[in-house]
Amino acid sequence: MPTTAISSAESFAAFRHTFDSEGLRAALAGLLELTDYRYIGIWRFQDARAAAAAHVDRENPDEQHAQEVPETATYCTLVRDQRAPFKTADSELDPQLGLHPARHVVRTYCGIPLMDSSGEILGTLCHYDLVPRDPEQINIELMLMVASFLVSNGHVPAYPG
Repeated sequence: MPTTAISSAESFAAFRHTFDSEGLRAALAGLLELTDYRYIGIWRFQDARAAAAAHVDRENPDEQHAQEVPETATYCTLVRDQRAPFKTADSELDPQLGLHPARHVVRTYCGIPLMDSSGEILGTLCHYDLVPRDPEQINIELMLMVASFLVSNGHVPAYPG
């Protein structure tokens, strides 16, 4: 993780430059590098399932897909249903996740909705990991800027498959 803080605007400019020159996955990888999280993804919902339409794994950078899961087995549904960001530093200690099926697997999460101008939730943009992490390290303002750019310019990938 970088030791110097840069503004949301500067980080977004770097995201846009990478997006324009190298594409979405590379731009997401750049966002991931601003944290110590393992994963970043754009998750979509379809037929009670959830899948990563774009996925970056810091430990396996060539891996482009995450396992499709029932939508109830992802924290992304909390973002979708609350229509707001959701974060947890450690799902096993978070009382609101006491019965969640992913709480012993995905231990930390920070996600925001990808919402169009009519208020429809297209999916989520999220950081997540299998070990506890500090979600306060994630720049929510930057994530909202990225989400707005992706949605307003038609860059949210379709449900995979």
